[in-house]
Amino acid sequence: MTKTVFTGYTVKVEGLDSLLKWMKESDPKMQRALKKGLKESMQPVLQKARANGRYIQDDGTYAESLSIASRASGAQYILKSTDVAAGVKEFAKPGATRLVGPSSKSSTQRARKYAGQSLAPGVRAVRVGVPHRANKPRVMIPAVEDSAKEVEDRIDKCLADVLKEVENG
Repeated sequence: MTKTVFTGYTVKVEGLDSLLKWMKESDPKMQRALKKGLKESMQPVLQKARANGRYIQDDGTYAESLSIASRASGAQYILKSTDVAAGVKEFAKPGATRLVGPSSKSSTQRARKYAGQSLAPGVRAVRVGVPHRANKPRVMIPAVEDSAKEVEDRIDKCLADVLKEVENG
């Protein structure tokens, strides 16, 4: 019924933005119901990502920092993380570190570290929990790829339900 495009961690349903605009003008209550249903359709991705994130050897902050957010007025949904080391945990090799502490620019501090210079006062390198037997990417991309068909089916069902409600009045 719909054409769902999975790009990286983003799911975009083509034509959904114009449908949402039309619903906003005609029936805002139905638009809110559709947005709520679409966000609920993304739950399999979030659940699988959190399950994958539990294998990373940290204190559980990475898995708990994952969430689903909407963009473009609800026409796009993304899997995001608020963990500052998310990129490292997702793609790094075992033994990776990240810089912590107050600094003007972490890129400057990384350059100083790799050049063998001392870091700014208060900045230190902290090891990041990376699984030793994991392939890269570890959490987000596999969750999106494993859940693609289920999410597409849920989106189709959500759109059909909302359009049926609109039709019934």
